[in-house]
Amino acid sequence: MDAIYARQSIDKKDSLSIETQLSFARSMAIGEPRLYIDRGISGKDVVHRPEFLKLLNDIKTGTINRILVYKLDRFTRSLLDFTNTWEYMSKYKVEFISVTENFDTSTPIGKAMIFIMAVFAQMEREQISRRVYDNYYDRIELGRWPGGPAPYGYSNTTVTQGDKKVSSLKLEDNIKILEEIMKVYAYPTTSLGDIRRMMADRQLPGPNSQKWSACSIGRVLRNPASVKCDHAVYTYFKKLGVNMINPLSDFNGEHGGMLVGKKGAVTKDALDSSGATFAIGNWPGYINSELWLRCQRKLDTNEKVASNDGPRNSWLTGLLKCADCGRAIMVRKYKRKSDGETVRTIRCRGKDFLDCDLKPQMRIEQIESCVQAELQKLLDRCKPAPMETNNGTNELELELIRIDEAVGNLMQVLKTKTVSPLTVDYVNKELEELSESKKKLLEEKERLAYESVYPEKIIFSQLSKEDKRAVAFSYLETVVVREDYISLIWKV
Repeated sequence: MDAIYARQSIDKKDSLSIETQLSFARSMAIGEPRLYIDRGISGKDVVHRPEFLKLLNDIKTGTINRILVYKLDRFTRSLLDFTNTWEYMSKYKVEFISVTENFDTSTPIGKAMIFIMAVFAQMEREQISRRVYDNYYDRIELGRWPGGPAPYGYSNTTVTQGDKKVSSLKLEDNIKILEEIMKVYAYPTTSLGDIRRMMADRQLPGPNSQKWSACSIGRVLRNPASVKCDHAVYTYFKKLGVNMINPLSDFNGEHGGMLVGKKGAVTKDALDSSGATFAIGNWPGYINSELWLRCQRKLDTNEKVASNDGPRNSWLTGLLKCADCGRAIMVRKYKRKSDGETVRTIRCRGKDFLDCDLKPQMRIEQIESCVQAELQKLLDRCKPAPMETNNGTNELELELIRIDEAVGNLMQVLKTKTVSPLTVDYVNKELEELSESKKKLLEEKERLAYESVYPEKIIFSQLSKEDKRAVAFSYLETVVVREDYISLIWKV
């Protein structure tokens, strides 16, 4: 039996309709063909095309002898997918015919030509993808919203720049909810789980009218679209190694920003600093930079804090991992019936999956005592950092950044092939002066650090459970639990 496959990426006026494809293919079909139609689906892969997958299954059952398509790119735009599908069709002796391109795989020349056309189909798809990518980054460099759903607290709009309208964002009423979320999260002992429960109690919808989750709250907190981008925000991203499109002078505390090129996760570790880019947007910021940065630093520190139990049962919850299966060690609390005493026990999460036999001999009190002793030793060895002032930055740091940018610009001049000897002399003189200025600034910074106010020495045993948790997550990556001992994996 003959089969006709037709696909249309999107139903619009200038796209090739399904009916047109079927009409051409029927002209070469023998008998009444079986139809397989995927509407509104891209040809970049075969996994997400239900009718295409159904066709492959029917080929396997032996009910299909020939496949007819209007054009090769309706079948696939990927050379790899076509090669794999062709081998599959050959295995079941199924012929392939592209009607308008006159390719018939029953002939040697047809087999050769169809693979050549597959190469061009893939090339066309890659060119389309590149044009979309370039257009996206062009918008970002110009400060325009690149497209897609607006971030929480904003909605999509257009503004007039020059003589044309360009994409932008405008503030909505729920920006005040975002500000409230940040103020609550900035409090030292508040977790993402606490925020989630607060929003659920108030029955407030999250982004895109979905329910709030710890992950969605983290994404909202991380998004710089709402922050008033000033020098402190510039310094924060510059220290992360992010490529800054705008110069320091553009960070005037009026507009929001965009961070692109990250890997899509909430945590700092998921940020691909070498490929990430930050740009000032053409819409107004709303959140004070000091509040936004407090949330960022807390997220940076507590990125692995589990929100299910929080510090309720142990300040080590979220750090404890099984040495055998790698899953979390859970801390549970109950009252003993015999005497009413509260007892805490630990149990590997792998027990729920019936694939872990770890039986820890240490009690949670012993584990906490050991970890506490090691953290106190570390705190005793560490020299405390001076208390931060002026939104986490100061004029000295900003001047150092300006000098580094000026040095970078001058080095670019020296790399120019047509640079004259006179220009080289001038640039070298400027570099010497900048180097001397930087040296003096570093000396001044060191002097101020020496005179800075330092916090009191931390006595770990005197901290609250929440503060113990914050310190533990600042220094520890994991506490590996074995049968009769533990191992500490430090972040540094």
